[in-house]
Amino acid sequence: MIVCLDSGILGLLSSPYQLGEARECSEWLYRLLSRSVYVVSSDICDYEVRRGLKLALIDRPVKSGLKQLDALTNVIDFLPLTREVLEKASDLWAQARSQGKATANDKNIDGDMIIAAHWSILSAKYSGREVMMVTTNVKHLGYFTNAYTWQDINL
Repeated sequence: MIVCLDSGILGLLSSPYQLGEARECSEWLYRLLSRSVYVVSSDICDYEVRRGLKLALIDRPVKSGLKQLDALTNVIDFLPLTREVLEKASDLWAQARSQGKATANDKNIDGDMIIAAHWSILSAKYSGREVMMVTTNVKHLGYFTNAYTWQDINL
């Protein structure tokens, strides 16, 4: 099994306050890892979460969120933004628009399409393995991936 994490999940895992849902999500991640589940995210997700954490630093000096995010690079793989990924993302973006399923404003980079492209490429590369997108936005990512909330995946 391969589990792809979106920005919303990375945000929970990087929360400087590991309480409630954030703590439960972290425990869930480490249960997956202990069962040898391959867990990945995208560099675009790291960017989205990291910029939010850095903005929060301007108002209050809470660095533990960035430390949490940095620590995740030791336990999950972050997939790079390659030409193949960007080409696939642009295909998905055009397909979404032509079907009336826009996931963001036309002028937005639409990170969801980049994340969906990573999922699509992994699904093709590992056709014998189940590839699951774990997200806080099942509606948008569910158009193009097998999308679930983290609570839906119990191992």
